[in-house]
Amino acid sequence: MEAIRNYLESMFANLPNTPEVIKAKAELWQMMEDKYNELKEEGTSENEAVGKVISEFGNLDELAEILGIQQAVQTQVPYQGRVLKMEEVEAYVAAKEKSTIYNGIGVCLCIICPVAFMIADMIKETVGIQNDVPYGIGTVFFFVLLAAAISIFVYDSVKMDAWKYLKKEQVCIDYSTAEYIHNNRESERQKYAAVKTIGVLLCVFCFVPVAVIGALDGSDLACEIGAVILFLMVGAGVMLLMITGGREDAYRMLLRFNDPNTVSGNYVRSQQEVNYSNKTVAQIMQVYNPVILCIYLIWSFLSFDWHITWIIWPVAAIVKHLINSIWGDKKGQAS
Repeated sequence: MEAIRNYLESMFANLPNTPEVIKAKAELWQMMEDKYNELKEEGTSENEAVGKVISEFGNLDELAEILGIQQAVQTQVPYQGRVLKMEEVEAYVAAKEKSTIYNGIGVCLCIICPVAFMIADMIKETVGIQNDVPYGIGTVFFFVLLAAAISIFVYDSVKMDAWKYLKKEQVCIDYSTAEYIHNNRESERQKYAAVKTIGVLLCVFCFVPVAVIGALDGSDLACEIGAVILFLMVGAGVMLLMITGGREDAYRMLLRFNDPNTVSGNYVRSQQEVNYSNKTVAQIMQVYNPVILCIYLIWSFLSFDWHITWIIWPVAAIVKHLINSIWGDKKGQAS
C-alpha cells in the first residue's frame, strides 16, 4: 500500500492545492485501496496487486474527467527541477547539524575569550606577581580563542559550500521524503525543546553567581570569579541554543522546497508554516527570535535589571502574533 500511496502522491504533486483536487485525490485513493483489497482477497501477491492497481488507475489524464479535475490536469505545468534523493536529504540534515555545532562552539569561544584577561588578573592578585606577565599570557590566550573561533567559522563555511546548490537550483522532495522529515521533526521536538530550555535558563540566570558571590564576599577577586562564571554560562547557553536549531533549520528548509500552492507543498503539517506576503517582513521574521534574545541579553547586562528585562518576552510574543495576523498566511491544507 505504501508504494501505491507514493505513486498517487507523485501523480498529484504538481496540481494546484484546491478543494476540488484534494477531493479528487481522496476519491482516487479510495478507489485504489478498494481495488488493492479486492485483489488481495482473491489471493493476488503483493507486488502483482500493486502493479495491477497502478496499471488501472495510474493514468491521471484518463481519469481527470471522471474525477472532475480535467482543467487542472490540462493546465498542469511539468516540473523541470530535480527531486532530492533520500540519501541527499539525510546527508544534508547531518551536515547542517554539524555546522550548527561548529558555529555554536565558535560563538561560545568568542563570548568567553575575555575570560582570559579576568583569569590573568585573578592570578596576578592571588599570587602577588608584580609584573605584567599574567596579562601577557592572558592576551595570548584571548587571541588563541578568537583565532580558534574564526578558524571554525571558515572551516564550516567551506564544508557547507557543497550544499549551495540547494538554494541555487530548482529542487523538490517527494511524499515519502516529506513524511520522513515530518516524522523525524516531531520525534525530536521534545528532546531539542529540553536542550533549548537549558540554554535559555543558563542565559537568564547567568547573573545569579555574580549576585550570590558578591553578597557572600564583596572582594574584587570574588567579583571576578562571578564574572568568569557569568561569561561561561552565557557562552554555554548560547551554544546550546544554536546547536538545537541545526536539524530544525534543515527540516524547515527542505519542507519549503515544494511550491505551497501545489499538492506537493502540503504533504505534511510541517509544511503549513506561516508565509509572509511582504518580503521585508519575511526577512525580518527569519531573525526575529535571535534578535529578541540579543536585545534581552544586552539590556540585561547593561542595566542588571533582570527583574524587569524579562518583560521583553511576553511583549515580543504579542508583537509576533500581530505580525502573523497582519502579514502571515498559512497556505494549503495537509492531505
